[in-house]
Amino acid sequence: MDHDSTAIAAELDEWFQSVARLTDAGLFSIAPDGPHRDAVVLDALRRNARTVYEAELDTDGRLYSPICFFLAAACRQVGVPLRIGHWRAALDNVRNLQRQLGISRSESLDVGLDLGSPATIFKAEFDEAVRQAGLIDGVSFLSKKDREVALGLAINWGIRLLLTYSVSTSRPPQPSKHKDLAWLADRVARL
Repeated sequence: MDHDSTAIAAELDEWFQSVARLTDAGLFSIAPDGPHRDAVVLDALRRNARTVYEAELDTDGRLYSPICFFLAAACRQVGVPLRIGHWRAALDNVRNLQRQLGISRSESLDVGLDLGSPATIFKAEFDEAVRQAGLIDGVSFLSKKDREVALGLAINWGIRLLLTYSVSTSRPPQPSKHKDLAWLADRVARL
């Protein structure tokens, strides 16, 4: 990883800590700590997983909040906060996938295959992980431990989906003064 990736990962870490804190203080705080709050977190987790799962990727940024809410709820559910290393690994993975798709694009078209965009690839993995975790229809053939692993994978794919989704949306011509989707896209585009 180069210095720019490390600096961007640090910015993303700070941004997501704000997202998690605000989600906890606003969305999850309708119930006091304990079983009721745990139920609120689980409800938010399932609701936002379903929203993203059922949605088509758009260029308007409508999935930004549901993906962020999903990540905040999922991290709270598994008890593992996202940190700089998670963001750095995601940035590296996104950059490598973009590079690999660029190399493979003409050859894949020659054989009639549409590999899709990085966002569509990560969304497919995210969708499967939340389905396997039992968040969509409540049915999973996996054990409880394996469903927890699937939720961890959904977080992994959700981070990457968020990063690639941000750069695939229509962005305003000027950088955002807020740490929002346009700000996120600007950070990812720097790579």
